[in-house]
Amino acid sequence: MRLSASSLVGALMVGGAVLGATACGPIDSVTGGGAKKSACNSIESTLRSLTTVSTPDLSNPTASATANAQKYSDAAAKIRSAGQDAGGDVESAAGAFATDLESTASTLRSLGSGNLSGGTSGLQSLGQMQQHAQDLGKACGFSGTGFRFGS
Repeated sequence: MRLSASSLVGALMVGGAVLGATACGPIDSVTGGGAKKSACNSIESTLRSLTTVSTPDLSNPTASATANAQKYSDAAAKIRSAGQDAGGDVESAAGAFATDLESTASTLRSLGSGNLSGGTSGLQSLGQMQQHAQDLGKACGFSGTGFRFGS
């Protein structure tokens, strides 16, 4: 299996750019009960943790892809769980966005195992992922430009 570094870097950069398009502001603007605020705080924290994905190791690109795929899978699980704690619109938006993160993780695993066609299907849903991220931002009450994933 030979995964080109540019393919892996491209997939990661595109994923970061899509998520970076979601403008999220101070969590203080969250309205609603304590469960919603707590859930949205958790989601924000999880998204911040995704800014530290592994850089591709040219001597072992599979390891980098696998490590990043695991980060996206873990983040998806945390976001989905936080959404369930909040319920309502946060739950549905978090679930949709978590599914997108799981798809990204699956794409990275495919690329890491040498299945270069697996990356194409994941890239086709970037617009959907961006929309789900925006929906999640709205549900949590994120606004403005204070927080951007990937910054």
